[in-house]
Amino acid sequence: MITIEQVKEDTSISLEQYVLPAKQMFFSGHPRYILSVQKADYDAFIIKKDDEVIGVFALDRGDILNKIDAPSTAVYLRGLSIDYKYQGRGVLKEVLPLIEAYIKTNYADVWAIYLMVNVRNDAYYAFIKCGFIDQKMMVRQGLSRLKILKKIINNVPD
Repeated sequence: MITIEQVKEDTSISLEQYVLPAKQMFFSGHPRYILSVQKADYDAFIIKKDDEVIGVFALDRGDILNKIDAPSTAVYLRGLSIDYKYQGRGVLKEVLPLIEAYIKTNYADVWAIYLMVNVRNDAYYAFIKCGFIDQKMMVRQGLSRLKILKKIINNVPD
């Protein structure tokens, strides 16, 4: 069974068995970094299968929203990665509804999830299959070109 768990200061997380190829780490960021960021409006999470950590991500409501022209009623899905051993097994399709449910429960004003994905990252197609819409906007980050994707999860306020 797949679950998500918010990382608290006292949470002990072992990434000893976590495998992520360098190319994928380039796209998503190092899992340890994603989990260790300490700033307001940033919540880190682990994805677990039974008791094993098989993924990480963060929900960010900070300055990144301005950078991608997202409203303050959105949340940015940052650094989502799945352990290489579990890729191609439908984990993304299984975990996104859990993330959406968490957002609906804990961020009452949020109606959309935004993320950026490298134009060369195969995950682009996985997110599209899961209901994200390409916003036809590109952001440069260093040498990378990133596409902005959005998924509406709640009714848009009037």
